[in-house]
Amino acid sequence: MKPEDGRRLFFRYLARETVVFVEELGGRRHIKFDDLFKLPPEAIAALIPQICPGVQIVPEDGQVSARLPGASEAVALFPSDEANLAVFNRFNGVNTVGQVASELSAAMEWPQERSFEHVKQLFFRLVRLRVSVPANPVLP
Repeated sequence: MKPEDGRRLFFRYLARETVVFVEELGGRRHIKFDDLFKLPPEAIAALIPQICPGVQIVPEDGQVSARLPGASEAVALFPSDEANLAVFNRFNGVNTVGQVASELSAAMEWPQERSFEHVKQLFFRLVRLRVSVPANPVLP
């Protein structure tokens, strides 16, 4: 990593923390990134996944990848199988994780629990890769 990359990351982090601090002063609650993965199932079901602005989705042979803003290389997201594509295409900033799981359950004839787990795991993977975020406020 070049020194200027480290500075950019530092200032991005600082800007994000400042925005969170100001929003919390204004009464908007936030949770820490790691706490997102510890939410109870009913809170996860209420999350509304959306793709981060500026992320370019890159369909490739047998997989879906994404290019993050400012990146030259695409990062592999997931295999492009029927279930993953059905879920990913519903991460539109409108549908909740619970709704996507119900639709996947009907489309794939899977039990609701299996569908919910599949949707949750794909969403969390995309969050870790900085491709997706919740579109709605996440309350602890």
